[in-house]
Amino acid sequence: MSIEISFDSGKQYIQVKGELTSATVMDALQQFSRECKALPSWVIDFTRVSKVDSSAIALLIELKRKARQNNKTVKFIYLPAALLQIARLSQVDGLLTEET
Repeated sequence: MSIEISFDSGKQYIQVKGELTSATVMDALQQFSRECKALPSWVIDFTRVSKVDSSAIALLIELKRKARQNNKTVKFIYLPAALLQIARLSQVDGLLTEET
């Protein structure tokens, strides 16, 4: 199980690759902090995420909170269907689809 967060300078977004689960979410948060620090806005692409669980929701909410704290905008793109389903069941799907 691993997660990799990297900035794609050509496309100007942050790419998430791997499993976003309780086993990797703290590592992901540290990587996000490192990759996002200098960017004026955060566009985070989840195309290459292979597995998620409910801890991914907590991570995305925390990223939105950090973005607001730092006067940044954040947008999540290509969220996995499983993550959207968890968000709907948790009644937080609106938080993930709105841009802040």
